[in-house]
Amino acid sequence: MFFSGPMGLTISGIGYALAATATKPIIVYIAGDSTVCDQTGNAFGGWGQMLPQYFKPPVEISNYANSGASSASFYGSFWGQIKAKWKVGDWAFIQFGHNDKTATDAEVQANLEKYVADAQAAKVNPILISPPARVQFSGSTISDQSSLHAAAAKAAAAAKGCPYIDLTSLSIAWYNSLGSSSAALKYHANGSGVTHTNLAGADKLAGFIAGDIKAQNIGLVNYLR
Repeated sequence: MFFSGPMGLTISGIGYALAATATKPIIVYIAGDSTVCDQTGNAFGGWGQMLPQYFKPPVEISNYANSGASSASFYGSFWGQIKAKWKVGDWAFIQFGHNDKTATDAEVQANLEKYVADAQAAKVNPILISPPARVQFSGSTISDQSSLHAAAAKAAAAAKGCPYIDLTSLSIAWYNSLGSSSAALKYHANGSGVTHTNLAGADKLAGFIAGDIKAQNIGLVNYLR
C-alpha cells in the first residue's frame, strides 16, 4: 500500500467489506518486462504500477511483470503463477518485445499466441499490448521501432481474435509531439535512459492504455474512472 501527498497526510481508518456477487473483484493480471513492472524508488516507473488509479472497484491490478523477461522466458518462469490464480471473467494484459532482440516477428507472434490461447481456454479476457517506444530520435521524430515487434503483437491479436493496444504507436506520437530527445527524456529514468520511464512517464503510458480501452470500447471500459 502506497500513499502519496503533502506532508501531514493521515489515515482516519481502514475498513473492509466481504465480497458479494456484485462486488467480487475482477483481477487484471499483467505479464510484461521492466517497462511494465513495479519499480522501487522514484527514478524508474513501470506503467503497470501506475494503472490502478485509472480503474474503480471491483477491478484490481495484479502486476506480475518482471525485469528482463521476454515473450519466451516469462511463459516458462512466471506465467504459471498467473494461471494458478486467475478465474473466469478476469483479464490478462500481455506486453513483450523489449527483450526479444534476437527473436523474429514470427517467433514472438507464436509466443504471444500461447498466452492468449491459455487465457481464452480459461475464459479469461486477454489484451495484447505492444511495447512503448524507446527515445531514439532521428531529427525531431522517433526513429524506426520495428525491433520491438509491435507487428507480431498485432498479428497475434488478429489471429486469436483478442483486443490489441498499440502502445508503440501511441508513445511514438507522444514523443514526436514533444519534438526532441531532451524533452522526451524528462519522462525517463534519470533523464537519460532511453527505454525505461520515470514515474511521470509511466503515468503517461498507463493513461494511454486506459484511453485506448475507452476509445476501442474494450470490456473494461465500464470500470474506468
